[in-house]
Amino acid sequence: MRMLGRLWVLVVAAGVTGAQAAGPVKDPNWPCQQAKVSAFPLASVWDGPAIEAGANWRDDPEIAGLAAKMAQRRVPLDDIRAAVQSLAASGASKAKLTQALAAAFDELVRQRSEIIAGLDKFGRKQREMAERIRAENETAHKDAEPDAQALQKLEWDLRIFDDRRRTASYVCEAPQAIETRIGELVKLVRAAL
Repeated sequence: MRMLGRLWVLVVAAGVTGAQAAGPVKDPNWPCQQAKVSAFPLASVWDGPAIEAGANWRDDPEIAGLAAKMAQRRVPLDDIRAAVQSLAASGASKAKLTQALAAAFDELVRQRSEIIAGLDKFGRKQREMAERIRAENETAHKDAEPDAQALQKLEWDLRIFDDRRRTASYVCEAPQAIETRIGELVKLVRAAL
């Protein structure tokens, strides 16, 4: 049990730093294999003239409604395509479409930033937990006869650490999914202009 425990701790704790060493990520707390890209400017997907939502886009129900649909990641792109085409066919100005896109972009980038901040916090906590697990492992195995209570706590912490690591892999995909959605929204608006 003693050797197995030490091996398991080394494998799990190495998973925190191993994933980071493989990629170009410089932040030691970043828990994802994907490179950390803090900023996502509209210019990275929009090649047209500068657009912005403006101060009073919420006052126009057409703009506000379309922007809300675009920013809700659960709304299928086909529904948004229909809404964009409907607004374009109604004779609304092209400015309304680009304002809705800019407003949705602002909201999606805000969501993306919150996810990245959460991943940063998660990564710090995982790193701290890995260090604590290493210390617990040393404490539990320092005597010839391992402390059963310390081993139980170590096993519990390893289970929590591993569960969190598996959950993070799903969340790590969210920033890229938002970027992809923004790119698709730009294509839909471009096609309608």
